Amino acid sequence: MEIKRHPIAKLLCIAVFCLVQVRFGFSQTTQTLGKGSKAGVTIRASSGQTVASKTLDGRGFLPNTAAAARFLSQATFGATWSEIQQVESQGVEPWLRHQMDLPIQFLCTPYVQQLHQNLVDSLNRNGATPPQTLSSSFIPSWYFDVAWFQGMMQSPDVLRWRVAFALSQILVTSRISAFDDNPYALASYHDVLYRNSFGTFRQLIDSVTFHPAMAVYLTYMNNKATDVERQTFPDENYAREIMQLFTIGLYELNPDGTEKRNAQGNLIPAYTNNDITGLAKVFTGLSWRNAAYIGQREPNRWSYTLPLRFFPIDSSDAIRNTWKRNPRIVPGHEPGVKTFLGFSTPNRTPQEGLLDIRDALDVLSNHPNTGPFISLRLIQHLVTSNPSAAYVGRVSAIFANNGLGVRGDLKSVIQAILLDPEARACCREDDPIYKGHLREPFLRYLNLVRGLNLTSPTGRFRNSMADVYNLIGQIPLFSPSVFNFYQPTYVPDGELVGSGKVAPEFQTLSSQSFTGYLNGLHRWIFDNTVVDYRSYFSGETNKVAERPGFDLSSWFPLARNERLPELIDRLGLVLAQGQVSLSHRNIVENALLQMPVPVTSQGGLDETLAERRVRMAIFLLMAAPEYMIKR
Repeated sequence: MEIKRHPIAKLLCIAVFCLVQVRFGFSQTTQTLGKGSKAGVTIRASSGQTVASKTLDGRGFLPNTAAAARFLSQATFGATWSEIQQVESQGVEPWLRHQMDLPIQFLCTPYVQQLHQNLVDSLNRNGATPPQTLSSSFIPSWYFDVAWFQGMMQSPDVLRWRVAFALSQILVTSRISAFDDNPYALASYHDVLYRNSFGTFRQLIDSVTFHPAMAVYLTYMNNKATDVERQTFPDENYAREIMQLFTIGLYELNPDGTEKRNAQGNLIPAYTNNDITGLAKVFTGLSWRNAAYIGQREPNRWSYTLPLRFFPIDSSDAIRNTWKRNPRIVPGHEPGVKTFLGFSTPNRTPQEGLLDIRDALDVLSNHPNTGPFISLRLIQHLVTSNPSAAYVGRVSAIFANNGLGVRGDLKSVIQAILLDPEARACCREDDPIYKGHLREPFLRYLNLVRGLNLTSPTGRFRNSMADVYNLIGQIPLFSPSVFNFYQPTYVPDGELVGSGKVAPEFQTLSSQSFTGYLNGLHRWIFDNTVVDYRSYFSGETNKVAERPGFDLSSWFPLARNERLPELIDRLGLVLAQGQVSLSHRNIVENALLQMPVPVTSQGGLDETLAERRVRMAIFLLMAAPEYMIKR
């Protein structure tokens, strides 16, 4: 058949993709066209294209409004009605290209530094203070949270922020650590993820390895060579976690992410204890950039913003014991051959130790497991907990080669994830594989503040997010362990047990967290107390009028009785991507009809009553089970 690009043709594509089943002859054989079924079908477009596969896999006509909303729910923290309409008009691929072409917009570290400078200035100190001196003075840890929220709300590169958040849940560092009181450590680590979100995986893992927050968190800061006399050996923490959680995983994988098995049907471990021991010797000799010797404690808070420095020799004894005639000097970096994952480094001196680290990161980045492992994790965070093996395989192939011979190109990987037919398909309700995932608590909160366009009279939000954390137990870089807020292989009790499926985000769901979420919804929506608005220092003016809140006035006209279906449908698109069922929409409408009619005696709109209806509609939609599960 020949389909031209015309509004009617567009509707026909939708019908073909979502509805049409053709019966051939009298055999009652069902042949489905669309939803990926295109074998033996050739379509000619008016452009002269000979095989128009997008017509049958759904990408040719997308996005409509619901599809645009669903796409933005995967690629951002939430989208307003106008942003949804923009993507509907523009298309998802042009939107992606534009987002990935945007320059770096907002870094948390300079923002924290400016807040800190303001704090120091409040003590009547004159002039700008050098960072290394500034960071020695007191600063609240929640300055990072203020900076992160400001950047998330202010920056136009919304895709980069979403990807950085996903990476922070894979390459985990948490403030529940030795640097829990230092916002510079958190800000600088987030900036590393943000800067590298569209770079190569090799550069990302290099920047993470040389970041002091990771070195302190996973205890390889000041990690020294083997010292038999003192019976000390290299710390193995990072060597284990960089393999298990950051690159290759526990078991050998096929390119499509499925686990390999041996002849006995058992899983094959991806590494052994010997691999951990060998790799641990690589990550020795690293300390603070501004340290005088390996083993020195944190020089100052600003030290967390500087990449690690390599010390081939442990000179700490020589420096501390200069009165001794023969100070004891041992290697800082482990000399000799290191063997791990079937690879052996050359027999190098400690002075050549940076080459050992380079080789190790090369081995991990090029390991056959890394592509499918990272691809699966990113798909789980952005799209669905249970992608098909074919989906993982397609993305993993892009990780292996972006088409230009580049491995680990995260920009191409993110595009492949978000544009894949399995991510974009419109008809997944009956698919036994694709069931989306539970919206994790913090993403529900961000969906609200971004979707309803939280505004600030000053342009500054001052959100310490302490109340958010107390209510829902989740904010950036605050996971309880290196395994994140939830483990990617978590299976809750119930029908999923034994099904081969996982539901990671359900590990965050409990009676306490869900009650906290509902209490939070009430506070955020009805009390308009959306942010934890704080004074930065004692004596600073904290004006109630400057606090951010929702301006919902544009929604008020839809609160009339005759327009309630439109109100519910539009809010359902913004908040739930149009995936609220007709039965639940009817429940919400009936509840709103029980409220006072927002009409004055003269027939005009009573904005007070209209606002009550709008806020109630938001609450009922965001409390619905159908909202909680994002398909």
